[in-house]
Amino acid sequence: MTSEAWGWLAAFGAVSMWAGWAVATRLLLGSATLDPADIVALRFLTAAALMLPYAAARPPPVRRLTVPTLAAIIAGSGFAFSLCNTGGLVFAPAAHSGAMTSPLGAVFTGLLAHGLIGERLRPRSVLGLTMIAGGATAIVLASLGGAWGGRSWIGHLLFTAAGLLWAGYNVTARGARLAALDAVAISTIGSALVYLPPYLLLAGPRFLAAPWREIAIQAALHGGVGATLSIFVFNLGLIRLGAARAAAAGALTPILTALAGVAVLGEVPSPPEAAGMAVLTAGVWLASGARLASADPLAPRRPGP
Repeated sequence: MTSEAWGWLAAFGAVSMWAGWAVATRLLLGSATLDPADIVALRFLTAAALMLPYAAARPPPVRRLTVPTLAAIIAGSGFAFSLCNTGGLVFAPAAHSGAMTSPLGAVFTGLLAHGLIGERLRPRSVLGLTMIAGGATAIVLASLGGAWGGRSWIGHLLFTAAGLLWAGYNVTARGARLAALDAVAISTIGSALVYLPPYLLLAGPRFLAAPWREIAIQAALHGGVGATLSIFVFNLGLIRLGAARAAAAGALTPILTALAGVAVLGEVPSPPEAAGMAVLTAGVWLASGARLASADPLAPRRPGP
């Protein structure tokens, strides 16, 4: 299997985990003792504990990164992203998260990758990203008149912010040439160091009051899968595909999330929402199938003779 094929396999594997995460989180929030702030604290306490042995054995190259780069990595895939994405699920259903966070992240990533690190996209990629944005917009507009219409706009704003944060992470991690596990270690341990002190100061270890089964499930879902495994797998795709194409693969999240939402949550998309997903899927094919117009400026050069 070629390196590019491994990249697509990793990217789509991460997408599948994100879809499952959104549906499981929405399901658990209905009966959870923990609120989003508690869940994010438990997420990065667990994830940091998982990554500390690796960081101790092979310290990530933090010293060569600038402060803005560290901030973009820690916030973009860490605590700020998680607060927006998890908090949005309080106000809007899982399908909306799938329709906005990853797709808009793909659009924002394409724009940032072109403007900041020189990833040039062919016209079909631009068309694909435009269709992704249009499909996501159609899904959201079609849902405004439903049962969630009164407060879903709050969730939509949070999902949009999460997409922008994720795009910043994609481009920054790609430009910094970080290994997959190094990026995960910086994101998780950095988020724990930044988020946990103010959380504990304001709320104390409130999550410990939850039933132990809920703590174990949330720790595995958010800390093990959401903050660690899925980010590591996605980074493998990011390294092999580049920022724009890897993010475009994430735009398939709405389809997978909608299918899982129907089976698990009983959230059946309306015909306009289904049409928006069809447009979005076509946009994914165009954007992710396009080659870079020139050699990847970030690819390692082979030594000459």
